[in-house]
Amino acid sequence: MIRPALLLLLALVATPAQAQRSLAIKRFDATILVNPNADIDVTEAITAQFTGAWNGIYRKIPVVYRTPQGFNWTIHLDLLDVTNQDGIPLETETSREGHYVKYKIRVPNAVNSIHTVNLHYRAENGLRFFDDHDELYWNVTGDEWDVPIEAATASIVLPSQASGVRAIAFNGVYGSTARDAVVKIDGATVRVTMPHRLDFHEGMTAVVGWNKGVVTPPSEASQALDAVGNNWPLAIPILAFLGMFALWWKAGRDPRRLPVAVQYEPPDSITPAEAGTLMDESADMRDVTATVTDLAVKGYLKIEEREEKALLGLMTRQEYVFHKLEPQGAPGLAPHEEMVLRGIFAGGKTEVRLSDLENEFYKYLPAV
Repeated sequence: MIRPALLLLLALVATPAQAQRSLAIKRFDATILVNPNADIDVTEAITAQFTGAWNGIYRKIPVVYRTPQGFNWTIHLDLLDVTNQDGIPLETETSREGHYVKYKIRVPNAVNSIHTVNLHYRAENGLRFFDDHDELYWNVTGDEWDVPIEAATASIVLPSQASGVRAIAFNGVYGSTARDAVVKIDGATVRVTMPHRLDFHEGMTAVVGWNKGVVTPPSEASQALDAVGNNWPLAIPILAFLGMFALWWKAGRDPRRLPVAVQYEPPDSITPAEAGTLMDESADMRDVTATVTDLAVKGYLKIEEREEKALLGLMTRQEYVFHKLEPQGAPGLAPHEEMVLRGIFAGGKTEVRLSDLENEFYKYLPAV
């Protein structure tokens, strides 16, 4: 019977070598050259110790930052070449992950060995321009390494005529304000050295400033276009306003007021009652009265005004008498006009007093 201790020993012996593999970044040395045209040439020498079998390393470079005003600021990278310590090109794949550009670098024979990977890339929009100075804010190592960096250095080389050079450096996890790095300024060159290793997800950032007039900043138009491209969601309200304004200008504006010509008669195509109903959206007695008057105008009836005596001749009153006529060649009547005419002369009458209609004509009003 095999004892448990012997089984454990056999399991450890049988464990493949790959299960014991590890990666260590022995050195990270960066040279950052600031060009007069505001571009930045960066060369990184990354020395990695591979224990076990590996395919290569990843290098993630942060390219999206926040300005003090809260806007996005994006650095544009152009990878020029990737080589090993012997200058032989290495196969590299480029991708984008969030705020980072990721380089997947294949290192041949990365088995229990030490290799140096040299990255050379150019960065645009990597400088910041202020009223009294220009500035390089550069995350030298990045802060996405899953393994410690045992030693890190950076050399920032400015144009030779640079003056008023000042520099500081930060180290630690994202947002850290620790300033353990040693910063030395020699003319137009700044050298930053970490005195201890950078642990898991720790990085080193250099901030270098110099007097204006050495580097040519991008044009204001170029900076504006770049700001819009980096912060395009902020343009959505403006685009929506412009679109809605164009729609309003094309189809939403009120028509220009034109002179109003006074008309004392209704249009030929409608009757006075129809015009009155359209004006106040209500058919009422005024429209019926207008119809009676219009029937007289058309010759279908005559309105006679009489003075009649009352109270044994002591008083007189005005009375109106309607006489039915049979006009020749008169225009035809609309249905409501015919109803009014029939209602006035109901029962075949040809002469009707207005007072006689008070208790009779109301029966025809709903139909009218």
